[in-house]
Amino acid sequence: MRIATVLGLGVLGMLFILPAQALTISNTDPDSHTVTVKTGGDATELVVEPEMAVEAPCGAGCTVELENGEQYEMKGGEEVSIEGGSIFVDAVPGGDDEGDDDDTAALGDPDDEPNDSDAAPSNPGD
Repeated sequence: MRIATVLGLGVLGMLFILPAQALTISNTDPDSHTVTVKTGGDATELVVEPEMAVEAPCGAGCTVELENGEQYEMKGGEEVSIEGGSIFVDAVPGGDDEGDDDDTAALGDPDDEPNDSDAAPSNPGD
C-alpha cells in the first residue's frame, strides 16, 4: 500500500511540474487594450496596460479578441504584442512549423501575402 501511495504522489507531482501553455500578450501602444481570450467554453477578459505584458491560459489553442472585434487564432505558448491596435506574433514555441519566415506579420491581415522569396527557384526545363 505504501508503494502505491508513493507512486501515486509521484505521478500527481509530475502533472504539476509540466508547464502550462500560456499565451503572453504585451502592449507596445500608448493606450491600454482590453482583450478577451476564449478557450473552449471559457472566456477571460484582460486589460493590457501600455508597456506591460499579461499571460493567459491557451494550452490547446484559443481565440484572442481585441476590443475592436478582431479575432486571432492561437495554438498556445506564443508571445504576441499589440502594436497599432493589431496583434503581431513575436515568438512561437518550438520554432516555425509552417515554414513562414515572417513571425512578426500581423495575424488576420488580408493584405499579407505569403512570402515565397525563400523558395528554391524552379527550373521548367528539368
